[in-house]
Amino acid sequence: MIGTNQQFILDRAMQVLNGTAEFGDFNLNIPGHSERLVEVPWAAQHLAHAKHILDIGFSMSSLDWLGLLLATKAKGNRLQAADIVRPARVQSRYPDHWRDAALAVPVSIGDIRSIELPENQFDLVTCISTIEHIGFDIATDDDPNSAFERGKTPSEIADTRDPNVNRDVLQAFHRVLKPGGRVMISVPMGRGGPTLLKDSLGLYTRQWEYESTSWQELISQPGFQIVEQCFYALGSDDCWHQVPSPADLNEKSSELQPHASGCALLLLQKN
Repeated sequence: MIGTNQQFILDRAMQVLNGTAEFGDFNLNIPGHSERLVEVPWAAQHLAHAKHILDIGFSMSSLDWLGLLLATKAKGNRLQAADIVRPARVQSRYPDHWRDAALAVPVSIGDIRSIELPENQFDLVTCISTIEHIGFDIATDDDPNSAFERGKTPSEIADTRDPNVNRDVLQAFHRVLKPGGRVMISVPMGRGGPTLLKDSLGLYTRQWEYESTSWQELISQPGFQIVEQCFYALGSDDCWHQVPSPADLNEKSSELQPHASGCALLLLQKN
């Protein structure tokens, strides 16, 4: 079952996808929402024109984003995915009326940095709130409670990740995109570095929180040009507000929080 907030976000995104609204039309002064309030409708404006899409992190994606991807597929666009988790492993999280459609999406299982995918194939790669988990998350098939390895204490989980994640992921995206193809990336942004999270089971993991230096790594990878980048902060009013730069998010942190308090959105185009 999709939650009320997720349905609200999906409804907005569907307006963008269907051409009845633009992302910039929406009022963000609505408290009580995660960064998905910004990410998903923003991404919707770039989905409609992509005939062949590769989504990264599909299996465990937020239901508002999953619903938008499935709606894009229903409109006739071709959707494929790559993930370290098999959709069938987590099929109980999909709403009943979406399950068959979600399980029908072809998903290549493995780390996007190393799995084999067809080159020069896709119009658009979507990586929404996913790249920050690459290098930390490890899939498991034998834990009935979680699709990922987690720790009962923070000391049980890695506090560093491969420093080449950004480079290697963008190189993988470059290989699979057609000339002129695009990639959408959204990330949590704040103080930066490996950030401790606690999941719904009370278990620990980490993600990378982006800041000026690691953001620069993303936007300056060879073979791409920047089409758009924008930044949002969760204010003291519990609403999202656009800000000019990563420096405006230096005091934000997702450490042990239910969601990020700063986020960044990026659209790149393959040269």
